[in-house]
Amino acid sequence: MAASIVQSVIEILDSAHTYRYELAEVLDGIKSLQEQVNLSSDAALKQVEAHFTKLKNAIIKAMDKRLTQLQHEIENIRDSALKPLDECKSLVDDGLSAAAQIMEEGGSILKNDPEKNLEAILNFKDDPKIKALGSLPAIPESAEVACINVSWTPDLRQQLEDAISLEGKVLAHAPVQITEVIEKPGSLLVQWGEENEDESEVCEFWLQYAKGSHKELNPTNAVFHTAYVGTSASYVVKHLRTQTAYTFRVCGRGESHTPWSAWSVPRVSATSVEHYQWAEPRDETYSLSNENKTLTRTNEGLTHIIYSHKPSLTLGNTLTMKMLDDADKSPGDGLFIATKNDLVDDFIQDNVIYVNLYGSVFVNGQEMTMQLPEIKRGSIVAFEMEPVSNSKVRVNIQTEDKEVTFDWKVEPTSPSVDDRGAFGLAGLTGSNAQEERAFYFGVRFSQEDWKVAVD
Repeated sequence: MAASIVQSVIEILDSAHTYRYELAEVLDGIKSLQEQVNLSSDAALKQVEAHFTKLKNAIIKAMDKRLTQLQHEIENIRDSALKPLDECKSLVDDGLSAAAQIMEEGGSILKNDPEKNLEAILNFKDDPKIKALGSLPAIPESAEVACINVSWTPDLRQQLEDAISLEGKVLAHAPVQITEVIEKPGSLLVQWGEENEDESEVCEFWLQYAKGSHKELNPTNAVFHTAYVGTSASYVVKHLRTQTAYTFRVCGRGESHTPWSAWSVPRVSATSVEHYQWAEPRDETYSLSNENKTLTRTNEGLTHIIYSHKPSLTLGNTLTMKMLDDADKSPGDGLFIATKNDLVDDFIQDNVIYVNLYGSVFVNGQEMTMQLPEIKRGSIVAFEMEPVSNSKVRVNIQTEDKEVTFDWKVEPTSPSVDDRGAFGLAGLTGSNAQEERAFYFGVRFSQEDWKVAVD
């Protein structure tokens, strides 16, 4: 009786401990969400302040510029309108001066006994200035002379106030959010969706990423790189370092001429899946570069097969082999996928998919009727694997504009596989084992200068 009571107390304590642990996890989640609210609010406040400061400065600058333009226009019109009037005034001033001089000369003649000074009178009468008396300069009508005024845009102040009152829109959520990030070999598949697809008119998306966690990044000077701009709702961001955090964000817009929406909530992810690599060459026949992703056939050594460094082509993923350089073709050379890495030279056997350099495809030793384009410099051959059953894998091989798709019968998965086999995940069976199954890839080149990169 006492033992059962003690046991019940122990069980209660265990339950309390578990409950406490679960509550701690919930609390961590709440703190993370609170941090998201606070950080995004602080960032939004800074954005609003920066935006309106820029807007205010831009408006003041534009107003000062327009003020200067109007002042210059007024001065130009003033100068243009006054020029003919100044010329007319100059003529009037000249006429007044001439009339004053004539009056002074005539008065002097009359004072000095004009009857005895006929010659002076005759000379006075022949003076050209006297002949100009009565010739008045023409001046324009009042309606023809500029009367400078300024007209204003009706209700501009009200329009500005109304426009500014509508500037900016505070959103609790951006219209586009990242929904899932899936690990791929040396890459991450980022997927996103619209918050309200029924009312959304988003037609184009913009995906960016930055190295590091967004909590560690300075929002004002964080370096985000554009990964994708287009209409798709997913994208594979390649050439990432494994076990390294990356921050992703996405936004959208309706049409190409419309502004982009606000950025989504940042999503931090990392891939633990190594990028595809070649195995270290056993001799000098092949050389590796670009972090063992690029393989080159040298002019040394005897021709042989070279494999990936481990069975790394898993179901649900795609492997691409790009020919960076080529040379003469030799029979028996080509690309292959295999469950094991014990092939020597013969590709025509079970559990092997072989594509020779002429485009022929062999599956488990049998040549397919469909022919792919020959493999040469610039060719990109993509292998995609999907599970069908415990003993079948659906394979798609594509190069240029042609592809072949078939169900490949391979050795069934088992709970334990030798470390040279297709996978080394003991204890997996059925669909789980099939999903985790992985394959080797490899090539064989007889002629030097063949160069291939895997991605």
